[in-house]
Amino acid sequence: MYAIKAVFSCFPPLHRRRLFLFVMVLVVIFLIVQIHQQKTMENMSIAAIIMNIGKNTYDALSGSEIQFDRRVNGIWFNLSNSDFRFYVYSAFYDDRPSLLSLPVIRLTAVSDPYAEFSKRNVTRLYCVLRKDTEVKVVEMKGEPKPIGFGWPLNKINAREYIYTCPTLEGMIPTSVSIVKSKTEYSAAEVPVTLPKKPETKRDFCVCVQAAYGTLDPYRIIEWMELQKILGVSLVGVYVLSASETVLKVFKHYSDEKFVDLRKIDYMYTSEPSAKEFWLHLTPAINDCIYRHMYEFKRMVIVDFDEFIMPRKHQNLLDLVSYLDEVSTAERSPHVNFVFRNNYFFFDLETTRNTSEHLTFLKFRKKVAVSPEGYSVKSIINPQACTHMHNHYCWGVTKNYTSQGITKSVDPEIALNQHYKKCHFSQKECQHQLEDATQDDIMLRFKDRLSRNVRGKVKQILD
Repeated sequence: MYAIKAVFSCFPPLHRRRLFLFVMVLVVIFLIVQIHQQKTMENMSIAAIIMNIGKNTYDALSGSEIQFDRRVNGIWFNLSNSDFRFYVYSAFYDDRPSLLSLPVIRLTAVSDPYAEFSKRNVTRLYCVLRKDTEVKVVEMKGEPKPIGFGWPLNKINAREYIYTCPTLEGMIPTSVSIVKSKTEYSAAEVPVTLPKKPETKRDFCVCVQAAYGTLDPYRIIEWMELQKILGVSLVGVYVLSASETVLKVFKHYSDEKFVDLRKIDYMYTSEPSAKEFWLHLTPAINDCIYRHMYEFKRMVIVDFDEFIMPRKHQNLLDLVSYLDEVSTAERSPHVNFVFRNNYFFFDLETTRNTSEHLTFLKFRKKVAVSPEGYSVKSIINPQACTHMHNHYCWGVTKNYTSQGITKSVDPEIALNQHYKKCHFSQKECQHQLEDATQDDIMLRFKDRLSRNVRGKVKQILD
């Protein structure tokens, strides 16, 4: 303080005032810079850290660790600005030959409805591509592709999308940002993931919508073991919320390398409304598809309370091989297959002397097959699908547009078996339950499934 007074005393009074004002301006500028840097660090969402692949502690698992590829605990990257909200869960480098174009960057995102952008004088979006010190700004071509029907986010409508950024020849970006003008600066960077490309592809991966709410750990074990019997090699699991016991089950299968276990957070840190989880479900599915699109020949899109059951074949491989042969013989190739829904309601009579933990064997009465298109589930070609809803693939790459996008499979060949309580009106439930029939197709797996489930329950939960 004395040193400062001594310095000021060396100047005439007029100059002292000017010097004081100059110093105050410098102080204000310094504070603004500090605040900006702090906000920048917050917006970056630890982007600098996540460029290094490493292990992150999954808090709910009592100190156990899970490998996250370029992720930090399921965060969403906030690319919002004064005109629109924009949250990105992940970005992938897509160089599938079926694009018939240069590679692109796919962003799994939730934003304000894109139709609203033009009303806010946002007529173009730009992609900021970064690789080391190289930065390129390119205009986004076309509109984003929806992967859901939207839901209020913090009481304002939002929707799930796949946004697509073009790339430049010879440049594989390590991160990407979205801005509304070429001159706009974005501190937030989303790391670009390069999907694995093994020499040999496996047959089936299951991609499940984000896990939330009350899940039964015994039913999860039974479901996992059935997927193995059906020929699945990997399940992509994204946890939005789950009990410690369910997380313990997921962790076990992750350690077995049967589950790729990841976390997906709510976009807002405040307590979400009862239905905001809807916005997080299909982003998990699409992240799974893009992450593993080169590793598997086909991907199965189902939930934890259902599975696609071949009626005339022993497993999914035999089923899909048959469907492909039929398409070839009929000269009507189809890219993806959808399977009719069939409810096995918990309201129906159960099989006696069957363990409570064997839902698929205990509940062997079903109602009539659901109407065409209702709550169907899919097996897709990951080299073709560009944006996936929970039920259908909603678009394919250019090389597949001349083919039929989706083929509905005859219920006599395969069904999506769906296990839950009847959720229709009381009158409709009564009508359906009265017409229920016995279905013993699961008995062919009885011994193997029972043995495997008992072993896992003892290993994980007892």
